[in-house]
Amino acid sequence: MQAVNCAQCGAKVRAGARRCPRCRAVFVAPDPVAAAAYSRRMLQVAAGVGAAFLLIVGVLWLRSAPEIPETGTMIPAASAPAPAPESQPATAPRPAAPAERAFMEPSAVASLAYGAGEYDAALAQFLAAVAKNPADAESLSNVGQVLVRLNRAEEAIPYFERAVALIPGRWAYTFNLARTHGVLGQWEQAVEGYRRAQAIFPEDYATAFNLGMALHKQGKEAEAVEAYQKAISLEPNDPSFRMALAISYERLQKRAEAAAAYEEALRLQPDAPDADRVRARIAQLTG
Repeated sequence: MQAVNCAQCGAKVRAGARRCPRCRAVFVAPDPVAAAAYSRRMLQVAAGVGAAFLLIVGVLWLRSAPEIPETGTMIPAASAPAPAPESQPATAPRPAAPAERAFMEPSAVASLAYGAGEYDAALAQFLAAVAKNPADAESLSNVGQVLVRLNRAEEAIPYFERAVALIPGRWAYTFNLARTHGVLGQWEQAVEGYRRAQAIFPEDYATAFNLGMALHKQGKEAEAVEAYQKAISLEPNDPSFRMALAISYERLQKRAEAAAAYEEALRLQPDAPDADRVRARIAQLTG
């Protein structure tokens, strides 16, 4: 099958893979509503833009137990270091911006620019598509995603809100809006958004996990545990879910449950870089 590039580290990954073998980033399942609504051409155009922002990656540290890494608002492998920022290999020339073609719609040109890493050019073209059709929900959402990629998350919020208002039942728009609130540390809005996304697509484990992280950031550990457990039921083989669950159990002073969750994380990834520290933490909790 044709290989694709991981949006987080740039590694080539076989088509259909669930995780990147290098950085362990999880590839989120596509929005089933969007898949039914769009033609093959539009799916190909949207793939380059949507994939990068439906991934969830990152690592924070647990303040109360600094020897154990805390899973962040993104989904990494259980103790893996955060992936390096996207960049082209040193030996490869930076791809040139796609040439303007009169017969292509602005959104198509923007998708080519985005795929080439030319985010400013992509933003200009997506904005042109919105100017041409202010009710183009897909281009509105794409503007938001490019702005987040350019570290302009606050500016992205109105575009996601307009896309959601146009098509309230589109999971991807609602998910990306919630995620952007999380990027800005607006955890109450993030929780509300993830709950709406979960109502649209209840079987998506990434939504459940991100909801748990947002609740954790609010200090609502009991609710976070419920969200993590749902994520685990949907994707039982991701060790980072168990790590996050263990951290919330520790905050709830449930030592035995926390130790059991850490043990499950080690079972799923026994060769984790900080496996020894996790084992030491288990010994403290069960001592």
